[in-house]
Amino acid sequence: MKSVLVLVGLYLAAQAPSLESPSPEERREAVRSLAVLGNRDAVPGLVEAYRNEPLGDIRREIVAGLGRIRDRSAAAGLIDAMRTDFVRDIRLQAIDSLLRLYIPIADDEGFFSFFGGVARVFSDEERPRVSPNVTVDADVPAALVRVLQEDFDAEVRLEAVHALGSLAATDQLTAMVAELESPRHREYGEVRLALIETLAEFEDPAAGPALTLLIRDSRVGDAAIDAIGRVGYREAYPQLSNLFRSSPDGGVRERALQSIALLRHPDATAFLEPLLDSREAKERELAAEGLARLDYDPSSFAIRIDREDDDGVRLAQAFALVRSGQSAFVDLLVEALDTRRWPQAEAYLYELGRFEDRIELIHLHLRNPDADVRERLLRVLGRIGNPESRPHVEPLTMDRNADVAAAAVAALRQLVSR
Repeated sequence: MKSVLVLVGLYLAAQAPSLESPSPEERREAVRSLAVLGNRDAVPGLVEAYRNEPLGDIRREIVAGLGRIRDRSAAAGLIDAMRTDFVRDIRLQAIDSLLRLYIPIADDEGFFSFFGGVARVFSDEERPRVSPNVTVDADVPAALVRVLQEDFDAEVRLEAVHALGSLAATDQLTAMVAELESPRHREYGEVRLALIETLAEFEDPAAGPALTLLIRDSRVGDAAIDAIGRVGYREAYPQLSNLFRSSPDGGVRERALQSIALLRHPDATAFLEPLLDSREAKERELAAEGLARLDYDPSSFAIRIDREDDDGVRLAQAFALVRSGQSAFVDLLVEALDTRRWPQAEAYLYELGRFEDRIELIHLHLRNPDADVRERLLRVLGRIGNPESRPHVEPLTMDRNADVAAAAVAALRQLVSR
């Protein structure tokens, strides 16, 4: 009996599709059968098959399959594909697969949804990012920088920049600044724009000098102005205040004022205070927001907020009052989460919870009867990532609203030790 079972096993093994088959369809089927989540033992064989595979569409399936397995032992093979394959879409797929080794994402459309095109989930504006507790192997961001420096295709270079942002590759900031200043990217505005936006995400003032040089650039100046505020480069305050005073472009003036509001520069108090009485609502809003972050007595805001008719200005004033300890005004921020002003309110709540140690104010409102409010509060808590929120978030995984329950599950994944 035992010999019969052995023979049956050998027969079935012989019928299984092989990566070495002369038939392209069988090789493709072999890739699909091996590329199963967690099948670490298949990685060496797939990497070797990639190196020997003459057909581009099968090489792409192998590269995508390595991402599907999600084992870091595939990183070296994916880096090789990303840097050396002559087919652009395979290099793009290698970037996507590399990110999947560190950032687990739902594969809602099925593994082979990439067929005929490359996945673009990591290019979205709200693209997934690595969790704070995940350590990325150092050779991966270094390889992405080499792609940025060497690849002849602008789209591949663009995706490399996005990937550096998704992996929070702050250790590559110096190299990225050098690429921002490099002549090789001056004709490719999208690559330069992506570099600026990614440097802004890193929130490191070391990027400030290079960003300041670009504030009057006709193609990327707006992004550079925004980024200066986000990285907190206070040394750019004179240039930004001069830009606000001198530019005839209302959009440029607004961006400059927005960055000044983020800088917390001590000289900005005298600059911002007169703008509290500006005829322009946006100027009043940003002045209140900027003063909220400075050593400024916000007691007048309690009076101003009752007579202010612009919702954005009222939210900025409420933000200032909550920062000063008047917690009752947080109700205005929470209520605004169900209005068109929700991005502004969400940003203020994030700042209060993340940087002002007022996360308990968010916890208190998680039982809000409005499902949209609950969902957005959960998103804020997920972004903050404080594990102290876990007992407050867990009950909402059973929320009667499916979107809220999904947001609670997503938030729990982000609540890790910092």
